[in-house]
Amino acid sequence: MVRDLYMFSRVNKEADVVWFKIAYENTLQSEADITSFFAEKGLDIRFAYLDSSEDPTKGKYVMFTEAEKGRDIDSIAEELENMDVVHSVKWGYSKNRAIQSVDFPLKILGDRAVLIRAKTFVDIINIMNEHVPQSEGLITIIGLRNGAGAARYMQDMAEMNDDNFLDLLGELFMAAGWGKIEYEINVFELSGNVRVIDSFLAEEFGESDVPVCAYMSAFLAGYISECLKKTVQVRESRCKSMGDGVCEHVISPAPSGVKIEHVLRGELH
Repeated sequence: MVRDLYMFSRVNKEADVVWFKIAYENTLQSEADITSFFAEKGLDIRFAYLDSSEDPTKGKYVMFTEAEKGRDIDSIAEELENMDVVHSVKWGYSKNRAIQSVDFPLKILGDRAVLIRAKTFVDIINIMNEHVPQSEGLITIIGLRNGAGAARYMQDMAEMNDDNFLDLLGELFMAAGWGKIEYEINVFELSGNVRVIDSFLAEEFGESDVPVCAYMSAFLAGYISECLKKTVQVRESRCKSMGDGVCEHVISPAPSGVKIEHVLRGELH
């Protein structure tokens, strides 16, 4: 199973690692036809992914394979491009035998994205805490806006309702490496909790006397408020950095009269 976004092939060190980026017509059979083509050529696929998020009628098939040194890859690419379902083919050698599972530029939730280590994220927060007055309030506003923005994008991309909006968030958390979530929530009373297992913030912060996942609490508040169109506030009651088994974020209604736009402007005190 591929677990890293960037890895090195160690299967056959005497072979070349070759990548292909294929634009194709998105039909029921097209992916199978392309995969069969590589099998017929004796090219074993080491890693591949499909993407049709930008245009459902068109797809992108990115794959890494190994080929014996000296093999005529150009003629293989030309034959592949002549297939009826294929629009274009780009290919090249990975000189250092590196395999990457993301494309450039990377996009997450429809926007340009970059990958950073959890340590870098926590370093930024720590520096803000040390040098910026009222840093937690600033971190909260950032989290609120990020959470609300994520909710708006996902509402456009998926059929979201009161029953599945946190399930969708759970998939996002796992995909982004933030953690795994469990939740209990009453959408009518705006009460409940979200438990984050293996929070990247808590694990990277290490031991602490106070909860450290303020950004995540704010993200949850922005996301839930935007999804339900009702303003909630979220605070962390338990944190793995304090020795608790999970990080628990408690949901409650915002004070009477407070609207989502007030929260996003940082007016909720």
